[in-house]
Amino acid sequence: MVHDALVLGATVAGLTVARRLARRGYDVIVLDPNLEDRSASIGHGVAAVGHASTVAQMATAYGLDPAREHARRNMAAMAEIRAIHPDHRIINLRDRSLPGGDERETRAVAELFRSAGADVDLLLAPDGAALITDAVAVDPAAYAVSLRSAAVAAGAKVVYGVTVTHMARRDGVTRIGFRNNLAWARDPGSTTGVAVIDTLGVSPWGRAARVGPPQWVPVVHCRPPHPVQEVSLGATGPAWMIRPVEGDRALLLGRKVAMSAIDEAEDELARWAVREFGAENERTGRLAIDPSDNGRPIVGASAIPGGFYARGNGRGELMNGTASGYYLSGLLLGTERSPNSLPPLSRLRALGTRALRRG
Repeated sequence: MVHDALVLGATVAGLTVARRLARRGYDVIVLDPNLEDRSASIGHGVAAVGHASTVAQMATAYGLDPAREHARRNMAAMAEIRAIHPDHRIINLRDRSLPGGDERETRAVAELFRSAGADVDLLLAPDGAALITDAVAVDPAAYAVSLRSAAVAAGAKVVYGVTVTHMARRDGVTRIGFRNNLAWARDPGSTTGVAVIDTLGVSPWGRAARVGPPQWVPVVHCRPPHPVQEVSLGATGPAWMIRPVEGDRALLLGRKVAMSAIDEAEDELARWAVREFGAENERTGRLAIDPSDNGRPIVGASAIPGGFYARGNGRGELMNGTASGYYLSGLLLGTERSPNSLPPLSRLRALGTRALRRG
């Protein structure tokens, strides 16, 4: 059987695109090497219209229109998250991520957000300017369960514990070989699809979409001296993001570093959490983060109609993952003004599936 789409990775991006395609009647199968829900539950669990520093970098590197489109996709991603996961929380995001709290640049980012349809408040203080926007906050593990359940309910098949071993493109379809990760399961398997969406970087297109090795982010779970009521982003110091999590605890994320520097970054963030933040009962950890280009998530689309569609940032990022899954589904469905949509036969089958569901 030839599936319409093979999704490599049950990540936030992979499950988002699988759900959106399956809802439209397309036959979708997701292959993931990890345990159930593991690939989609890694991250800080916060989605917002954008981060001021990221949007400023994008506007400088690519222009205002791509930066505005980035904000619109993030807003669409927030709507997706809220629809899928009722146990979300709408919370203020206090964004002071622009170096120096520059008022002129902060005003420019606020206007860009407003032009994309977002509600933004500008706060001016002697120590710099800040933006206040809404953010959607979830528990990443709980959201991963909701997202997988939504994809399956839409008709996607999700298979965990299998590793892709080879792939070959011929006659307008791609055959993917895989093996079960269980040591005693020796029989290889294979499946075939018209399009491949790679969120793990295992295909030639997925590897090409990456601009460098993964970066790493130190993490501290702790109990703050006072309850944290909002998400905050900072431009200086070891902590980049501080957000409330379950109970009376907080999550601190440090800045991206190379693998060679992550041990030192973990120690520095832990010391800062105790010394400056007043943290107690701290637990340290780390996240693997795929690289981006001037703040823009790396998304590569194949030149082959119905061929490979690759996303470099697949590792559980709630905001980037949902926005990129939204974008990739648009490419395949033909709503992103792209020639890379699924071919007519797939569209005809999807129409038939939707008609049977309505019947």
